[in-house]
Amino acid sequence: MAYRLSFFCRSGEERGDQALDRLLDHLLESGDGLWGEALGPFGDSVAAFRLGTGSSGGLGPVADLLTLEVHVGVAEIAESVIAASPDDEWGIWGCDLLATVTLSGDNPDRALLHRIWTAVVSLWRAVPWDESSGFEITASAPPGLTSG
Repeated sequence: MAYRLSFFCRSGEERGDQALDRLLDHLLESGDGLWGEALGPFGDSVAAFRLGTGSSGGLGPVADLLTLEVHVGVAEIAESVIAASPDDEWGIWGCDLLATVTLSGDNPDRALLHRIWTAVVSLWRAVPWDESSGFEITASAPPGLTSG
C-alpha cells in the first residue's frame, strides 16, 4: 500500500521543473547522493522524479524508490488547498507550490522522506499534510523541525 505525504508551500517558483531542480540541488548539498529517474514531461507547472538514496558503491538505491511530484501555481493547486483546508485554518490559502511524496514497496526510503521534509521546510516553509492525520502530521516532523 502506498503512503502519500503532501507539503503546501509558498515558493515564488514559476515552473515545476525549476522548483524541482532547486529542491534536488538542496537535497544533493545536504546529504548522501541520490539515484533517480525523471518522469514526464507534464507541462510547465508539474515535474516529477522517482528517487532513492544512492548506495555507497553507486550501483543503485539503498531502498525502494519514492515518487516526488511538484505542482506550481496557485490555480494549479487550488483544489488541493481547498480540500485540505476548506476554512483556511492552517493558513495555506494562497500557496503556490504543492510537493507530494509517495512511498511504496517493502523497503521505503524513510531517510530520504525526512531529507525532503527538511528541505521543503527550509526552502519554502512547507506545511505538511496527509490523508490519515491531516495537518496533525506536523507533530511527526523529523526532530528539530516545525512547519511554520
